[in-house]
Amino acid sequence: MKKFSLFLSVLFVISCGASVNPQLKAKVDKQFAQSGQTTYAGTQKFMKPKPYAVGQYVVMGQTDSDGKKSITRMAIVGKQQGGWIFENYTVSESQEGIMQMLIVGLEKVATTGNIDDLDIIWVKIKDEKGQIQTIEGPMLSMMKGLYKKGMASVSMKINTYKDGGIIQVPAGIFKGTNVVDTETTIFGKKTKTTGWYHYSVPINGIVKAVDDDGNTLVLLQFGFDAKPMMK
Repeated sequence: MKKFSLFLSVLFVISCGASVNPQLKAKVDKQFAQSGQTTYAGTQKFMKPKPYAVGQYVVMGQTDSDGKKSITRMAIVGKQQGGWIFENYTVSESQEGIMQMLIVGLEKVATTGNIDDLDIIWVKIKDEKGQIQTIEGPMLSMMKGLYKKGMASVSMKINTYKDGGIIQVPAGIFKGTNVVDTETTIFGKKTKTTGWYHYSVPINGIVKAVDDDGNTLVLLQFGFDAKPMMK
């Protein structure tokens, strides 16, 4: 089984040290307060994410060990040069940010389990003034390793199925989940994670995840009609 980090789906850092913004906090709290009652049957065992398609999106809510919350919307908003354009919008109680990446090789990584088969062509980041910066070439190569590790959770492949039972999160009730225990090393630090997956969920299949640092990730929403937020 390929090792991966569930919590690196957020590919840029939002500082938790900044003061709380009441409007952003209200936005985060509203998403976490959802209570979806739709039930998703376990008709197909989750071994890898369903085929990628433009419009797929997931909204994940993370609560860290200090109780601070943040939300990330990951969406596939385009296709280019044989790869997929992923857009990540993240909002915490104090800051928000958005970025896009053109990624090629995700399907191959899902087959080989080798993250070196993945490549990132460019990254676009929107700054606080609304200006969009494109990072590519030599400048991107310095950060590419970290970005690639983050996308490993999207292109993951599971070799064995272990019934994780019924998991209820704000996005709904998921029957027949697959529970997976993993260990990831990031910047020399090992982190153990338990994740629950379901085939109904696009992009990464994640319904819920917890790690031994006290972080919890839950699915808040998902769908297949995402539009780009970065313009």
